[in-house]
Amino acid sequence: MTNTITVWVYDDEGTSELSVKSALATAQTKLSGAYTIEVCSISSKDILSNIFDDNILDGNTKNRGVLIIPGGADLPYCQKLNGLGNDIIRRFVSRGNIYIGICAGGYYGARDIEFSGEGYEIHGDRELAFFPGTAIGSIQSLTNEQLYDEKVGSKAITTLNYADGQQDDVYYHGGAYFLADKDAVFNTLATYYNGKNAVVSGHVGKGQYLLSGVHFELCPIIYEKYAVAQAKASDLEKETQLLAAIRHEHYGVLIYKQIERMMDETFDI
Repeated sequence: MTNTITVWVYDDEGTSELSVKSALATAQTKLSGAYTIEVCSISSKDILSNIFDDNILDGNTKNRGVLIIPGGADLPYCQKLNGLGNDIIRRFVSRGNIYIGICAGGYYGARDIEFSGEGYEIHGDRELAFFPGTAIGSIQSLTNEQLYDEKVGSKAITTLNYADGQQDDVYYHGGAYFLADKDAVFNTLATYYNGKNAVVSGHVGKGQYLLSGVHFELCPIIYEKYAVAQAKASDLEKETQLLAAIRHEHYGVLIYKQIERMMDETFDI
């Protein structure tokens, strides 16, 4: 019996290169425990071609999987995956695997979305519907009332409060808070300063999901390359401050530890 876990990171139209490359890097280094982690990217074409069926067999722990849908914009995810693609993802999770949604991937994993960016809004339902409620953002109170856009003013470091009493500082850029239906069954793993749900999880059949409104996956080397090195002179001071927080040795660890616990429970290796 092998302890190999495959972590697939979705890389296709709409995904942020910063988020994809960071997830590929940090999933490899921050997920350990009793597992050998194999990390690779996956496209909509791969999903539609049943790559999960090729790699994961019911009742076989070999290459059990975690699917990460990273940050970016979720409407292209819908365009590529609505219908068959999302049916495949739901089946993948429900038979005993894990879905991780980060920022746009978090919105995508909720049943409904209410998003306000600078100059536009997105409202509607989502097919995966793992979280029984609505993903709502962007959260202006975290960014000096600035709605989400590509500018540095809508980026922030925010403190999360965890269910076990711990805290950490994590990068925020346009993510959601998760408003559950009345009597919904789910877990609140962390909240924002105002008590609203920042990171949630739950069960789907034999599998589990975790949705995050914050970018816990960021890798400092990649952030420096894609954000700081390309920043305008007027934005450089704030980008450098953001990078300093991401460089903390424990950055993102509390959420990655929760994913490890989910893996232990789900895969029962």
